[in-house]
Amino acid sequence: MKAPSILLKVVGIGLFVYAISFIYNPLLLAEMIGFKHHSPNTLVEITAFYGGLELGLGIFFVWASLKPERYYLGLMSFFFAFLSAGIFRVVGIIAYGFEDPSQPIVSVIEILVPLYAYYLSKKLN
Repeated sequence: MKAPSILLKVVGIGLFVYAISFIYNPLLLAEMIGFKHHSPNTLVEITAFYGGLELGLGIFFVWASLKPERYYLGLMSFFFAFLSAGIFRVVGIIAYGFEDPSQPIVSVIEILVPLYAYYLSKKLN
């Protein structure tokens, strides 16, 4: 089955690129989503979580994609992490609203792709 490997590689490489961009330029996130305050703590937080954490997740998903016995772990990790992000992005939209269509679009992606990963994980068993 190639679909789990492809999905995990695409997600992993995407996160890797996203992470490197924020490690290299933490202010990029500020530009993308409108952070107004650029204190050292803000930049450290962006570097650590949007850079380091996403880099680690990207490497993990690529690693999981390399052997079929790791597909299930990778798919379920992706499912739980990103479905949670999607659900709470919707909660944030409901609570705070949104400025442009990017937030609703990303929330749909963060919900549908993890559901697809879950579907693929069930086909492995």
